Amino acid sequence: MLSDSENVQEIIHLINQDPNGDEDDASKLKTRYNKASVLKLVILSLSAFGAEFFYIYFDMYAIPLQLKAGIPMALSSLPGLIATVIGLFLTPLISNMSDRCSLRWGRRRPFLIVLFVITLASNTIVTFGRTIGLDITPGDYLIGQILIFTGLCIAMIFGTTLLSIVRAYVMDSASIDMQVLANSLITCMSSFGVITSTILSGINWKNTALIKVFGGQTRVAFSLSSVISILITFISVICYREIPYTKENNDEAADDTSSTTSETDEMKVLIADSNAKENSQQNDEMNDKTEIRSQSSENKSKIITSDEIRSWSSLYQTYYLAKTMPKELFSLWITSAFGWLSFIAFIMFYTNFVAESIYHGNPIAAENSTAFINYTRGVRNGSWGLMGYTTISAIYSLLTIQLTKYIDKRYVIAIGYLITCVATAVMSLANDIVVVNIMAALQGFGFASIFNLPFAILASYHHYFTKEKQDQRWVFREYGLDISIIFTSMNVGNIIDCLFLGLLVSVTNTNRTAMIFSCIFSGLCCVSALFIHKVPDVHVNE
Repeated sequence: MLSDSENVQEIIHLINQDPNGDEDDASKLKTRYNKASVLKLVILSLSAFGAEFFYIYFDMYAIPLQLKAGIPMALSSLPGLIATVIGLFLTPLISNMSDRCSLRWGRRRPFLIVLFVITLASNTIVTFGRTIGLDITPGDYLIGQILIFTGLCIAMIFGTTLLSIVRAYVMDSASIDMQVLANSLITCMSSFGVITSTILSGINWKNTALIKVFGGQTRVAFSLSSVISILITFISVICYREIPYTKENNDEAADDTSSTTSETDEMKVLIADSNAKENSQQNDEMNDKTEIRSQSSENKSKIITSDEIRSWSSLYQTYYLAKTMPKELFSLWITSAFGWLSFIAFIMFYTNFVAESIYHGNPIAAENSTAFINYTRGVRNGSWGLMGYTTISAIYSLLTIQLTKYIDKRYVIAIGYLITCVATAVMSLANDIVVVNIMAALQGFGFASIFNLPFAILASYHHYFTKEKQDQRWVFREYGLDISIIFTSMNVGNIIDCLFLGLLVSVTNTNRTAMIFSCIFSGLCCVSALFIHKVPDVHVNE
């Protein structure tokens, strides 16, 4: 495990040298510091690989696996609905607990490891549930259906929470001017997880020895992807020592209102955690003066101190901070909700759309029938369209680092979803697999936008309203909870899609309905992005 302590001490020493000294030394320090920071963010963001693999696995195979187990199409969205309703409340609670976790392992890492293990186990049950059920009760699918249904619920609940914890894990280590980079790296690593999964799903394993070992195409792809995810996540969580949460660290984050007008000042803020214990007495005194003012029912000012907030249970803290969500965060949430409504509708039904509407397959036909073979072929070939979207999302997420230097983040989101809207409209009308997969690939512009930039905007809110404006609405808010609040927009999108789309597809008897639904909400996301609250950009002197 690498330690930053020696580097921090050397940086402190160089910062405190004569400011009129050799400019070359300062330049070398800045270059060395930036390279070390980028490398650290790259390694930490590896944790997004496994998290996104599990999430995309649910999206790709939730419906096909249920249909193969005999679960009706009308009920196929029910696990997602149940999981997202529970996750709507559970994800912010767990994220808020991670904000204040004081274990010596760190504040995020313990949650990351536990959630990863739970999600891996539940997806394993989903993958092998049908066979396990038939082994227990030969000829009866009921136990297999129960295992798959339960596993999908657990995988969805904790998979979404894992995504939130992973993002906080990386953003905690990024300075304000590196937040777009940090979130872009998360998107890239997430895309690599999806690409790996889709490549392994797209390969025909029928004539290999692995098919005999694991017993099916889906099982081979899942097993190989799981092994890779375990190794990559292990690297991410052991390479750097996460600074544990303490009262002093939290107070310093809340009370530090100094302006970062130069690169040297920015680095002083970043290394402040190393000196937290030395400054604890001073921070405690400052903290006593910190308060939140909220309006009571009698329109009188109610003062809530930090000590009082700390005395609350995690459940009530989560409720209070969610209830007092600032309007800037709410506008960001609305745009995210439209974006996720569009994307989830696409990803949830895409492979089934290709298998049934393009290849005219049937998931409940006899296993050796032409209809069933066509369905399996459609799911496999449709996965290449998903690989295309993840490839574009990885590339475009890196391009947003440069784009946001010249174009406002709001407009970059709007452009991404305008492309997505047009692509989905074409997809809903097309009958050729090449055209459909190309249009699916263009979904990467929207995914990279909604999976990256809202969180970078959130980081700018935290910096501007706490450090520059000293806005009491924001001073006690932490990344973990606010990231999870934005992720609840994904939960809401899942709930709406699960409530209506499965039913709409059954009523209209075509999966094209889901693509039209996705197109409509892409357009709404494009428009709503223009109304996201803007704060002044942070500029770091070169």
